[in-house]
Amino acid sequence: MSDRLSEDKLNELLPCLGPMAELISVGSKIDRQILVNITSEMGIDGKAWVFAELELWSSILIKCQSKSCTKDVIVAELQNRGIPEFPAVLAYESAKPKPLTIEPKFVDFGCLKFGEGASTTLQASGEPIVEAIAGSRLKLTLLKSGPAKTLVKLQLSSSASGESVKEEIILRGNTGEVRITVTARWEEERPRLSYCPVCKISKKSLFWNYVDKKYECLNLECKATGPDLDKLVSPYKRR
Repeated sequence: MSDRLSEDKLNELLPCLGPMAELISVGSKIDRQILVNITSEMGIDGKAWVFAELELWSSILIKCQSKSCTKDVIVAELQNRGIPEFPAVLAYESAKPKPLTIEPKFVDFGCLKFGEGASTTLQASGEPIVEAIAGSRLKLTLLKSGPAKTLVKLQLSSSASGESVKEEIILRGNTGEVRITVTARWEEERPRLSYCPVCKISKKSLFWNYVDKKYECLNLECKATGPDLDKLVSPYKRR
């Protein structure tokens, strides 16, 4: 083609091909500012012909995001710009969409206190997230989205005493999706008053102290205390 770059100019620009392909693979739009950043890192003067050629390259590589455009077509278009076959093939492989990956792959919030919710942050890499689906008790919020990674906040609402939850979230990219299982359970709510197994009087005298997290018998002749029913100790009685 008559508008091809000279060999010297082509060799000057070739180091920009790889970084540009990597950015395209994770869904970045190659605008003028990105081209300025790439050329600056490579020590290339930002002349008009430089940006014009790189914009042509990016318009070819962006076709890697479409399933309708084949490898042979894209490589051939890059070669028509004077790029040798090997770097053209390498650029094609680098520009293809990276599969969406999420860390962690499983979320277990463990045992939560009654009335307590929970949250954590997921890290997504590869292709950008285009859709996030969560169950009724879960909420997903995209905190940060960029060419390298996306941070996703996962929030779990509180639930009733003794309940458990096992739900699935779905994070979708342009070409694939990842499913993450989320589990949690809530501790049993302890009754404020119950029968004391130490003094065994006919009235409910055993008080659960939510602040100090311990049982306290209100019977003045017992006054048993302890963190659990099987660990109650009275200064006056033996079990």
